[in-house]
Amino acid sequence: MRRVGYFTGYSRSRLYLVVGFFGLSFLAILVRLTVVQVGQYTYWRDSAEAQYGRRITVSPVRGSIYDRRNNVLAASIPAPSVYTAPRKVRQPGATAQKIANIFPSLSQSRLERQLASKSSFVWLARQVSPEKASALEALSLPGIYIKKETRRIYPRGVMAGPTIGYAGIDEQGLGGLEHQYNEVLSTQPRRTKGTRDARGRTVSSDQDAHAGPPRGVDLHLTLDMRLQHIAEKELAQQAEAIGARSGLVVMMDPYTGGILTLASYPFFNPNDYRNKEQRAWRRNRAITDPIEPGSTFKVVAAAAALEEKTVGLDEVFDCEKGWTMRNNRVLRDHKPFEFLTFPEVMENSSNIGMAKINERIGSEQFYDYIRRFGFGEKSLIDLPGEHPGGIRPPEAWSALSHDSLTIGQEITVTPIQLVTAFSAIANGGWLLRPRFVDRTVKGDLVEQTFKPERRRRVLSQQTTNRLTSILVGVVERGTGAQAALDGYLVAGKSGTAQKAENGRYSRSKVTVSFIGYAPAEAPRFVMLVMFDEPKKKRWGGSAAAPVFRRIAEQALHHLQVPPGRLHPEVEDTYVANRTEVESGRAVRP
Repeated sequence: MRRVGYFTGYSRSRLYLVVGFFGLSFLAILVRLTVVQVGQYTYWRDSAEAQYGRRITVSPVRGSIYDRRNNVLAASIPAPSVYTAPRKVRQPGATAQKIANIFPSLSQSRLERQLASKSSFVWLARQVSPEKASALEALSLPGIYIKKETRRIYPRGVMAGPTIGYAGIDEQGLGGLEHQYNEVLSTQPRRTKGTRDARGRTVSSDQDAHAGPPRGVDLHLTLDMRLQHIAEKELAQQAEAIGARSGLVVMMDPYTGGILTLASYPFFNPNDYRNKEQRAWRRNRAITDPIEPGSTFKVVAAAAALEEKTVGLDEVFDCEKGWTMRNNRVLRDHKPFEFLTFPEVMENSSNIGMAKINERIGSEQFYDYIRRFGFGEKSLIDLPGEHPGGIRPPEAWSALSHDSLTIGQEITVTPIQLVTAFSAIANGGWLLRPRFVDRTVKGDLVEQTFKPERRRRVLSQQTTNRLTSILVGVVERGTGAQAALDGYLVAGKSGTAQKAENGRYSRSKVTVSFIGYAPAEAPRFVMLVMFDEPKKKRWGGSAAAPVFRRIAEQALHHLQVPPGRLHPEVEDTYVANRTEVESGRAVRP
């Protein structure tokens, strides 16, 4: 019994000892846990996040660009990129070989150098196909990562290329509307959190990461791709037929200022903007390249004479059989005209007749009308790189300048300025600001709508009525006869300008043009057609006017304008149905 009792007492002591040991151990663990989870919480939390957490940057998607009928002109598509963290690459040679197998265009030796680099970040391939990116990701190569990016595409190719512009590899606008509205189209990336496994792969992310990438604002333009296609087709066909160095077509709604078409030849494809052969055609020459306008500029002198009432419509001028001396300089006409009325002077584009008509307007007054029409200043169109053109003040004019300016010499204008000036005649006297953007849209909501912007009144309604009558005569009976349309009245003016070369006017190099509007009594568009240095058909009436006619016929059909030709008896007939612009409603009738 004593042994049993002794044994029992011994066992109880050992039990106490074991229990005490475990109790102390548990207490030590509890204290340690308390220290770790409370006292060192911040340290261990940050360590865990550094090892397994990941700051995820959700790249934004650039806004799209649409024409007036919601056709896509520019959009961004998924185009992942491949990069490396060289310090995490285990076998540079083997890794380079595996990457080169998927991307044959990449040099294996160069890949090895990049993978062995001392940099912490190196791009290997930008904007690759999603299929190749998936194939590479399936290999799970240490130190090789895929970044989700997008690439800018232009589904219409060369159509309106210089106007739409282009975006670089980082989707920053570098030309055209892409550059002008870069801050609107782009937006900031969104940052969120996620976790990764031991290989560095993201295994989960916050809810925000699945909400879709942030998206920029969409642009909806005034451009009409159907009209753009028509213009580019006819422009290219005629430029090649007459051997022109280049050509352009600009079409504008005279009541809103919206540009319906801006086509320039040779064409520029923004999908291939890095092509050196295309560099000369990136810029939008309708706003960047000023030219001497030639006879199309005679409308300014005609408008001044009508507005100031210095000439009568039935007044006759002696055009001296096409040759005369004025201020010790020979002034010629393209034909030997004798006596012409004021409208006939315009119809036949007589330089001598226009010089005699405009000599009744003083230099200061003539200069004022030139500036009223917007020449010598920017039109404020929403495109980068606009040139203001060039016109000297009257105090810098020579004795020959007044006559020279009357016929479109000693002044440079941009095609967009010329179209805007003729729009002021077509709409009843208002100079409008031309524009490409109709509205901006964010998601399903319209953020901003751009309304017509009137800059100033140029002429009275009565003057524009009479000037329209004269310009209809130019097409009906004069130099613009090849622009005439069956079923519609066209008002317009042809132009042929000798190019300045080595301080004098060239005898072989010219710029030819025709500008007009239709239907004359209620215009739906003003259109300029221009060719530079044609080798054949070196007059505006024969080279540019037929292109105007072909484009206008198709445009009026597309715009669903029914024929209903009015026959002129008095000048006011042409504007019988025109919107009364003086009421302040700058809208299409």
